[in-house]
Amino acid sequence: MKINNDQVYIDLETKFSVDLNTHVYVKDIGEVYCNNDNIKKKVENVRVYNGKDKEIYDYISGTEITTKILDSVDNIDVTIIGGPDVLLEIKGREEAKVFLKVVKIVLVMLVLFFGAVMAIINFYEDVSIKKSMEQIFYIITGNRKENPLILTIPFSLGIGFGIFAFFSRTFSFSKRRRQEPGPMEVELFLYDKEMEDSILNELKNKEKL
Repeated sequence: MKINNDQVYIDLETKFSVDLNTHVYVKDIGEVYCNNDNIKKKVENVRVYNGKDKEIYDYISGTEITTKILDSVDNIDVTIIGGPDVLLEIKGREEAKVFLKVVKIVLVMLVLFFGAVMAIINFYEDVSIKKSMEQIFYIITGNRKENPLILTIPFSLGIGFGIFAFFSRTFSFSKRRRQEPGPMEVELFLYDKEMEDSILNELKNKEKL
């Protein structure tokens, strides 16, 4: 005797954030569609990922999700209609530290303010950093000095450190943060993807000729 399996469709999310030591269930990462409400609830409550005790990035594949559902619920057919994988961001709850936030805001404001000042000064000095540094030194100290090293050395080091900090992803104690790609890696990934799409599109167009 043939049993007609119930059809289950799951529309998966592409990303889901979860707290530390928190399990992930089907209902957390996707929308379940099924005519049988009992089966729908069973599928939604299937655990597909065990909680972790550290901040990391991880993922669950659609194949793994389907396998775990079929192992837990009988007589169903599962169809994934969303993305093939779900990116998991496992992170702890950040406690609100008002003082630390205020310090960060003040530091960012100072960096933006003095950065804008230097940009405006160098613009009107026709990008002559030497002259602008001498003028800034005169405004601060009241003395004229050619090539004031006390300003030019920190300025040069600051540019290098700023570029390194912007393109690096090592400035974090969180493993999850260190897993995040830097701006350069993102741009290279997008470049490779667009190049592959362009080559594929060109090959398809040649076949049509």
